[in-house]
Amino acid sequence: MSDEIPAIVLVDAYAQIYRSFYAIRSLTNKRGEPTNALYGIARLLLQLDRSLASSHGAILFDKGKSERRLAICPEYKAQRPPMPDDLRSQIAPIRDWMSAFGWPLLEQEGIEADDLIAAITARREQLPVKILTFDKDIAQLTADPEVVLLSSGAKDEWTAMGHEEVTAKYGVGPEQLGDFLALVGDTSDNIRGVEGIGPKTAAKLLQESGDLDAFFADPTTVSNDRLREKVLQARDLLKRNRELVRLDAVLPENWRGLDTVRRNPPDWARLLSLAEEQGFASLIKVIQPKVAEQGGLQQLTLF
Repeated sequence: MSDEIPAIVLVDAYAQIYRSFYAIRSLTNKRGEPTNALYGIARLLLQLDRSLASSHGAILFDKGKSERRLAICPEYKAQRPPMPDDLRSQIAPIRDWMSAFGWPLLEQEGIEADDLIAAITARREQLPVKILTFDKDIAQLTADPEVVLLSSGAKDEWTAMGHEEVTAKYGVGPEQLGDFLALVGDTSDNIRGVEGIGPKTAAKLLQESGDLDAFFADPTTVSNDRLREKVLQARDLLKRNRELVRLDAVLPENWRGLDTVRRNPPDWARLLSLAEEQGFASLIKVIQPKVAEQGGLQQLTLF
């Protein structure tokens, strides 16, 4: 890998896969098989190798919905359509590319990627954590100053969102974000918020009260009478929502400490074969010199 840095990079697999699937349309190989998501992920993996080659990292997959959350709210994520067939057929080759790049792939039945990310972050030891995700829930983890969320930009640049940026975006700190989401809800997860409370109102309430526990201990901390009554009437809903947005620090069964997320160097010869199989001409041009370079290094180690 290029200039390895001491850090843990964690990737929310399906967030990136769906983004690639919808960002790149109508791309197929010579066999007529869809490759749009695969191509997007391959480009992302190359970008990660060039500009974010960390000592540790993992790509985390959802494996079913959270059993704990479904027990609390059976309609949790019920509105989401099934994965399109054109995307489903690309998951296996996407995993092949990820493995060939040296990434550990982690998943656990009944546990969501968010929760695995939270679990690994909680056990980061002295390493900073960089997370590729679009999920608002994960922003709660930036309460730790060594944790940032990343989004990719042009020319191998990354936009980082830490404690300060999360506070600026939502109007509350990451340590208050669970209560913020409980108040406003999350349509992407089918979590109903308190009727009539949007992001600005939720932020104002939490700025005045601190958090929901403090509010229910002393509702007079909120100056608006109508808002105060509305939140008091929604106490049971808010209790439920707080549990739904709470991250579970559940480790995968094969966890062996940070060695579990130790990244390996890319297998460039394997990656070249995968690129040729799909006819990714632009990626072949990038990978071919890497194969020669890796082969030369392997020969040197024999002497």
